[in-house]
Amino acid sequence: MLKRTLFFENKCTLTTKHEQLHIKTDAREASVPVEDIGFVVIESQESYISIPALNKLIYHNASVIFCDDKHMPTSMLFNLEGHHLQQELFNAGI
Repeated sequence: MLKRTLFFENKCTLTTKHEQLHIKTDAREASVPVEDIGFVVIESQESYISIPALNKLIYHNASVIFCDDKHMPTSMLFNLEGHHLQQELFNAGI
């Protein structure tokens, strides 16, 4: 099944409620099922995402990408237990 990519270029607030990612902007509010999300790209420096929202996204194997003020990706969060080889490499490094 294809997962959705959510791209946030304007100020927004991301929280979770009832297994949904709750998105609030100045113009509107919406919810997306967390299990349907593959990537979240946050480009706006004025955006807010809660720690429970991050944890729920990571638990469902979604990646979260943060961009800098020049709109270039600077960091990425992903599930460390998503692939057995990835987990072995991290365990060997720790």
